[in-house]
Amino acid sequence: MALEPQEIFFKLKTIHRILIVVGICILLLVAFYFLWVAEDLEKVSNLEKQIGSLKLEIINQEKTLAEGPKLKARIQELEKKLQTMVASLPEKQEIEILLKKITDLLSQTNLVAKRFVPGKEKVDEELYYAEIPLELNVRGEYQKIGTFLSSLNDLPRIVNVPTIKLGKAGALSSRETDLVKKLDVIALDSNIGGVTYRRLSPEEIKVITQRKAEAGKKAAPAKPKR
Repeated sequence: MALEPQEIFFKLKTIHRILIVVGICILLLVAFYFLWVAEDLEKVSNLEKQIGSLKLEIINQEKTLAEGPKLKARIQELEKKLQTMVASLPEKQEIEILLKKITDLLSQTNLVAKRFVPGKEKVDEELYYAEIPLELNVRGEYQKIGTFLSSLNDLPRIVNVPTIKLGKAGALSSRETDLVKKLDVIALDSNIGGVTYRRLSPEEIKVITQRKAEAGKKAAPAKPKR
């Protein structure tokens, strides 16, 4: 006759019964942990991370708010300074005078201007000014080229010289050859890349403003029909 499980259990030695009960309890605890406790602990851990991240963000936002007025004041100061600088730029007719002054400087320093051409303007439609590249190719001795560049810097109008390339002069005319021998100097060819600026005229600004307004209308979403 087969014995029931409980009969088998009670026939075991006491130590064996204790071990079985302890084992069952451990299995129940493990099952309870993985089914309920582990999931809750993971949720708590994720919430703690989110809370820490939010606290850090709040601290950073508080710092930004504290420095906000200073940064805003600094930005306004720089914007005013920039507007003042743009307003001080020459107009189109004054650029022609500036180019004439550069030509005069070349003559005064006894440099031979092999090429002097203003490049195509680049217009900044946000600040309403134009950048004008200047391409100069001059021939002369090193010291005179240096004097010319220094004189450019002393002009009342802004003329920047971002690039300069120097090289030994190519074929010289008979007059240039005689002068070089007489002065005992080395003739150089210099390619000078300069840039100057001018502010846009009211008419040019008006055209840009109208174009921006038209572009804004086209970009605006159409209202849904009822």
